[in-house]
Amino acid sequence: MSQATAKPVLNKEYSIQRRIMMGGGLTLLAVTIVLFFLGRLYAQRAADEAFDRVLGAAALSIADTITLQDGALSVDLPHSAFAILGTSRLNRIFYRVVTPDGNLLTGSPILGLELAHGTNNHLRLSDSVYRGEKIRIAAVARYHSDAQGGGWVDVLVGETREARDQLTLQLSLNTILPVLGVALLAIALIWFAIRLAFRPLQIVEANLRQRSSADLNPVSGAIPKEVSALVSALNDFMARLNSLLDGLKMVTADAAHQMRTPLTALRALTELSLEESDAKRRHEILTRIHANSISASLLANQLLSEATTLHSIQSRKLELIDLLQVVQEAIRRLRAEGNYQDLQKTIRLDATQKAFYLYGEPVSLREMIRNIIENALIHAPGPIDISLSENNNLIALGVHDKGAGFTAAMKERAFERFVRADQTKPGSGLGLSIAKMVAEAVGGHIELQDREGGGTSVIVTLPAAHPEDAQ
Repeated sequence: MSQATAKPVLNKEYSIQRRIMMGGGLTLLAVTIVLFFLGRLYAQRAADEAFDRVLGAAALSIADTITLQDGALSVDLPHSAFAILGTSRLNRIFYRVVTPDGNLLTGSPILGLELAHGTNNHLRLSDSVYRGEKIRIAAVARYHSDAQGGGWVDVLVGETREARDQLTLQLSLNTILPVLGVALLAIALIWFAIRLAFRPLQIVEANLRQRSSADLNPVSGAIPKEVSALVSALNDFMARLNSLLDGLKMVTADAAHQMRTPLTALRALTELSLEESDAKRRHEILTRIHANSISASLLANQLLSEATTLHSIQSRKLELIDLLQVVQEAIRRLRAEGNYQDLQKTIRLDATQKAFYLYGEPVSLREMIRNIIENALIHAPGPIDISLSENNNLIALGVHDKGAGFTAAMKERAFERFVRADQTKPGSGLGLSIAKMVAEAVGGHIELQDREGGGTSVIVTLPAAHPEDAQ
């Protein structure tokens, strides 16, 4: 079965300004809708309150005209009551007057039948339905003692809601229109504020676009607090990139300068050997070619090692590693290359415990150890002892040789680039410089000490870590 080709994940662009505008717009829209419904609710209450007062006044006016004539109840509907209710031409008016025994005295026989008969003088207001239309009813009762032993006469007056709904709509519009105006003004102000707030970012963008590819200077100028961390990270990245590029430029320049001499010598000696007819003399020339090729090989290896170390250090990918395993890997690689004879007997590793944990970058630490050991092998081919110990949260890595040692003046310059203690020995003078660079990159330091009994000890002190730190 053929495997499906994985599609590359595309980073979709989006606009922060558009998102803020949409968020602000939706928020204002939600607030406007809420305010509209709240305003409509309050408007409806205000309209009901205003019309209920008129409706109640009409019911009280009718109730006050109920009298007893010739032993029977009668009501004289006042013109003023209907005149008050008739101020709005939209509403229609209905009424019903009920005797204490529940009989209809006058008016509509079906108005407010669901309402209980009044038993006090309090005005009662309620919503109802009359012939399929929503109405508002005001009811009031009056006690008449002469009516067949006495009782409460109930008066109900109802009106349709057209005028109320019209007033509610008008009040709602009067409320929402200013809110809409304020919302539109707020959106315009938000858009202006966003454009103004993002102006510094546009300046930063223009600054970066106008730069040449070699300009990695920090971004300067007024930076908003909200993006200061982003700009700081960008400046830090450019500083690290600039440092890496400077290092690679230095390595490239050094390679061009340092490799030119041995390669030129190899070419000259090779041409000389081709012209030489004397076998003994040709052998001497080939011996010199071999020595120069070894020197060129060591120089190329250390220049590549320096470039690799620079890249590893600048990557800043620190992890919890065991330094003992890194030392063993560096020795294994030296043995695999076969440049030095009988390394099995030459190098002796002494460790007081099974693991030495620290935070570091494995490649750069391996190159550091390799360069220190290789430097000792070049200048002191006798037995080399490697020690590892830990004390007070510090790991001490020691490479001890039995060579001629360093003079006091040479100790001060031993960690400089291309400084060599013995010009007759192969090498480039980069080994200890690379080691110092790596040690300081992980928070440690390196020093040279005279070894008891003769020779030199290169001591690298590094901060220790513990496995539980990674949890």
